[in-house]
Amino acid sequence: MKRINIMRVTCAALTVALMLPIAACNKKSSNELTNRMTEKELSEAKETEFMLLSHPWEKEQQEEDTADFDDVKDKILFVPRIGSIVNGDPVFNALPPEGYDGGKGQVVYLHIDVNNGSTTEEAVIDFEDFSDLKTKLRAEFDKDIANGQPKVPVNEEYKRLIKLYEAVIDGSVELITQDYLDSYLEYFYKNRGSSDTDSYYWQMDDGKVAAIKDNIREYHLYDEELGITFVVHVTTPDGYDKEKAYPALVMTDAVWRFNDVTSLYDLMAEGKAKPQILVTVGFEYDTDGWDNEVRGNILCNHKKEFLDFLTDNMMPFLSTNYKFDYDRTTLFGHSQGGVFAHYAAFNYDLYENKPFKRYIIGSPTFWTPYFTCVENFESYKNEYGFFERNKTYDRELFIAAGDKEDEDYEDFFGDNDSTTEGVKHLEERLIKNGVNSYKVKFYDSNHYLYVPDLLAEYCSTAG
Repeated sequence: MKRINIMRVTCAALTVALMLPIAACNKKSSNELTNRMTEKELSEAKETEFMLLSHPWEKEQQEEDTADFDDVKDKILFVPRIGSIVNGDPVFNALPPEGYDGGKGQVVYLHIDVNNGSTTEEAVIDFEDFSDLKTKLRAEFDKDIANGQPKVPVNEEYKRLIKLYEAVIDGSVELITQDYLDSYLEYFYKNRGSSDTDSYYWQMDDGKVAAIKDNIREYHLYDEELGITFVVHVTTPDGYDKEKAYPALVMTDAVWRFNDVTSLYDLMAEGKAKPQILVTVGFEYDTDGWDNEVRGNILCNHKKEFLDFLTDNMMPFLSTNYKFDYDRTTLFGHSQGGVFAHYAAFNYDLYENKPFKRYIIGSPTFWTPYFTCVENFESYKNEYGFFERNKTYDRELFIAAGDKEDEDYEDFFGDNDSTTEGVKHLEERLIKNGVNSYKVKFYDSNHYLYVPDLLAEYCSTAG
């Protein structure tokens, strides 16, 4: 692919220094990590057989006709006193009183033991109005979190319940029969987690992956804070020496990264790239990693919790099997992953563990509705307060985008920066804050087509 070789670098000499080898592969890292996984996370963490080549995301076609449920995700459905379906998810706890209009009333909130489904406490809530109810419900949900339930699923459940109340109050709720609810629940629990995206698959060349499968290990790591399990693949370079410390390249959105893994492996084997350990992080196979709503929930809405997972769980866990050179280890994210990589690059100072020295921020979509809907999302414009907490910046950044990509998404920008504008404004802020350990490059490309070139170039030149 032809590239426009446009580099924006504050200091040419610094660019050369940034790309030169910093240390030999066997240099001992100055940063040892502490594993902060919970007892449950440790008990559920496991290495499995390498399953990728068996295409575990592929499921048998469902025999039943699901056409009746095609539009459920767009509706809020309700059987008074029985249950509700809010945008496809069942809701049963603390249901609105029949005919509720936003005034005073009483509901019962059930605290459930998630291990066995039993009720541990019934909280009777008397409230003066809807605002009072929201405050008191929030307190009950917070009790569940304090008692060990995963924070993210509990918060999502609270949001669904509030949506139900709002729909009942404004009359937009749709009443359904209990038979319909029962039929949907049977369908929901049978197909839970399955993809509804026809194009869902892991992008890869099976033959090329098979050729290096002996160098790939697969881990399934549960995160209690997010309440989900991630699939992590670790690919070691040809000639890997377990006694040496290697830099790692950690890549989000594993569903799209395995063509890059095989290409980078070959470059390293041919001596055209520096040896490093390739780590991809993806969702479990039964979750659609192409779905922007799924991705946005983690990479944008719950980016802090995801960074917690990478920093305090995954990297320390993997370090028991691999020696990482953290002074040369890189985190890469593209698109919504670029939003996350930017967040990670300017929040690393809040952690005792510091596994990443370098960050590749690819086409950060600061305009995506999955990010702009997040509370205080505009704090990205001051790098999340990093320079209010710190006087200097000691990480290294490679920021990239395609110079043609804005035309693909111009209908979505609204009042926000386009992708390329966001990159340019980020550079302006870096200059303003005296950061010089970065480079910016615009490729002759659309949104994602340049990523293989970016990673190949980076791995071929970075020390």
